[in-house]
Amino acid sequence: MLEVSATLDREVAIYLAGETIRITVTVSNLSRGKQGVVEQLAWGSLQLICERTIGATSSNSTPSSRPRPTTSVTKSAATVYSSHPNILFCELQLGPGQTKQFVCDIPLSRNGIPPTFRGHLVKYSNRITVAVSHVQEHIKSAHLPIRIIPSVGLETKLSLPANPFLASTTLRPSVVETVMATVDDLTQARKSIAFALTHNSSTSRVALLTLPKKAYKLGDDVCGFLDFNGATTPCVQYSATIETEEHLIDADVEEGKKKMVKVHCQTAPICTFSPDSTFRLSIPLTATPTFSTDSVQLKWRIRFVFVVTEKAYDVHLNGDVASSAAPIDIPVESFSWSTDLLVLPCKPQNAALLDNSFPNHISMTV
Repeated sequence: MLEVSATLDREVAIYLAGETIRITVTVSNLSRGKQGVVEQLAWGSLQLICERTIGATSSNSTPSSRPRPTTSVTKSAATVYSSHPNILFCELQLGPGQTKQFVCDIPLSRNGIPPTFRGHLVKYSNRITVAVSHVQEHIKSAHLPIRIIPSVGLETKLSLPANPFLASTTLRPSVVETVMATVDDLTQARKSIAFALTHNSSTSRVALLTLPKKAYKLGDDVCGFLDFNGATTPCVQYSATIETEEHLIDADVEEGKKKMVKVHCQTAPICTFSPDSTFRLSIPLTATPTFSTDSVQLKWRIRFVFVVTEKAYDVHLNGDVASSAAPIDIPVESFSWSTDLLVLPCKPQNAALLDNSFPNHISMTV
């Protein structure tokens, strides 16, 4: 009996697009002693495969003209990317207790492979397949799932030193260093952005919203400030939500079933009688940053729902002190407002701090 195991070069299988995955494959003959036999494998290979699964939008949606399978019941996976097969060995013979190791590098395409995405409408799953075969027997395979995060900034060509003597000694920055340098530049807060929020008309002012920036990376906090001073329409309560909108690009799907919204973080403070309010929402490290393929487009946004009243609060002045009793009944109405955010990748090591669903090792017996 043989044991075939594959181990990746990092503790959690999370990579940026453009990086190179190094896999160590170990083949061991588990039989020992005089009773052991010589085992032989015809061949062994490694391959990176990306599958796309398209399912139904939701359980309460009306049936479309063309029935689509639900991902939880029927799998409709299609391979959208596969690397060239890497042949590890041919006609491998191992004696009792003998072990051999093989090292293989698989470069990740910068733009050709979709990121790992667990959406409601579309799912992209990436995996490394280890396949071996005994002589004149069926192929046996094992799958190691990996998470691929889309990269930015790799299209820029790095300039080499003009001095040819320094060019050979200068180390090129790694993919992670190049991507994070671009992310740090894009997410830098250069100038705050202000929005005047109104209701029904431009003269009905509710609040002044201030955001430090509109570009963030996974794991960042989105902080904001709401100024209610000078508001002509009092705000009783508001909610702020970080959410993603998944837009399915498929001509055969009805327009109402092409979008799905997922909430990642939410807060709902009460701001009655408050001159201002602050909020902080976290972008999870386990999420997928902004990306687009020929099948789906993922957008991030921050959405607000304001509960307002047209009737001003009854405030009494007792000398220099302002006081008010809470009204028993207030006629209120709500309205929503949203603005898009650009969410960029983070370091794979930072994502691995909270996402442990991608182990770096797999084994099988043949």
